Formats: sequence, structure tokens, C-alpha cells
Amino acid sequence: MVEWGFSPSDDMEKITLNNNSEILLKTTLSKGQVAKFNSLQKELVVNNGAAYLSVNHLHGALLTRSKDTARSIVQAYRDTLRVYLVDADDLGVKSDQDFIRPIGIQVLLDQLARDRPGKASDYRASSALLAYIVAAYPQLAVSSSIEAKKLASFKDALIKRLKARHKICQLTGQLFSDEHEKHVHHIVAESINPSLATDKNNLIVISGKVHDEYHAWVNSHSDIEVSRASLRNFARKKGYRLDWDLEKLQVTQLSLNL
Repeated sequence: MVEWGFSPSDDMEKITLNNNSEILLKTTLSKGQVAKFNSLQKELVVNNGAAYLSVNHLHGALLTRSKDTARSIVQAYRDTLRVYLVDADDLGVKSDQDFIRPIGIQVLLDQLARDRPGKASDYRASSALLAYIVAAYPQLAVSSSIEAKKLASFKDALIKRLKARHKICQLTGQLFSDEHEKHVHHIVAESINPSLATDKNNLIVISGKVHDEYHAWVNSHSDIEVSRASLRNFARKKGYRLDWDLEKLQVTQLSLNL
């Protein structure tokens, strides 16, 4: 079977931003379908900087006439959606229905577009509106800001503890001359894996000079990123220590025990 690939048309309109920072969004949805999204905003539940929607209120996003039909669709695709579903009790909400993360609805709409190609444009239009609602939801922005401050505070405290604990550079083994010389480095870059930003096993305390030297080395190679592997390679080239890599040491110890 041959599948044809298509490139974006040269006639497709470019996304433009007006003076009010607004983007005009053209849609294939009817006024009635769009109106349902206004009520959908009222059903968003925010918890720890994340948004959730009740499975009982997805008829607007799934373009069905009734809530029962929308619930039936969710049930039919439950295996696909399982990882995105959250129990109401976990959110502190009284409801007999599960809640779902918006990304789960996006995944479902994408699958429906493939399974029902005749309505694909409408499903994708619904996906676009859903993304807008989540992005523009005021409470979510406030909650995310609060969570960001909590995370920053925790991260600052962790860095202070690590600096106080280490008296020598974990790469060179040299004694720090003063506190200002200490830099805390993310082994795997925070931008690559934010979940490791406050993982103490992903942080090492090294001198500012060595820290700058490592990043300069990474930046000089287009095929290298800030990672555990690149830091080990850098350490080998410089003759620095490798005992900072607890993850590698744990794997080695496990192999020896086996």
C-alpha cells in the first residue's frame, strides 16, 4: 500500500499577530459548537499548576450532541486514555466521573481524526480551541506561577545544602578557596529534562572555572548536549574524577552483586 505525503501549500496563510497580540483563527466549527467551548471553560479544574476536565463535560470538545455519547467515546478509547485519566478523589473534587488531562483529549481528538477522516477538520479545529482555552485560562496561569515559586524556593534550598556539604570540586578534587567559587551543575540539562531539576543525583558541585570550561566545550561541538554521557567524556579527556556519577556507580555495584 502506497501512502502519499503532502507538503504545506504555498497558498496557506501564514500565522500573523496583530497590534493587540491577537491571532485570527479560522475554524470549520459551527457557532453552536464553538458556544459549547465557552461553557467548557467553567468546568476546568486546576490542581498543582495543571488543568483537568471532567469526563462528564467533554461533549463540546468531542463534538457530540450529548454527554452520554461523549462518555461512550471516552470508554471506547479508554486503553489509549488510561495514562491521562485521574480519579476525582485525587483532585479533591466530589464527582462520580473521572477527570482527564487536556493532553489526553488532544490525543483522543487526533485519533478520532484518523478514525473518522470525514470529520478530521472539525476534530482538529476542536483541538485548536481546546489548546487556546487551556493556554488562556487565568486560574491556571496563577496556579502555575505559585508552583513555579515553590519549585524555585525548593531548588534554592537544595543548592545551598549541597554547597555547604561539599568542600572540594567533585570533578577536579581540588579544595574550594571560597563559597563564591562553588557552582552547582545539572548533569542532565534542566531544559532537556525539567523533572531532574531538583534531583540531588542530577546535581554536582564544581568550581566556576571548570563549570565554564565544560559548557564552552559543549558549545564548541554541535553534536554534543549537556548530559551525563558528555560530562563523563569531558571528565575523561581532562583526567577528572568520575566517582560523582552515582547512577553509573549504582549500576556497576548491581552488576557486581549479581
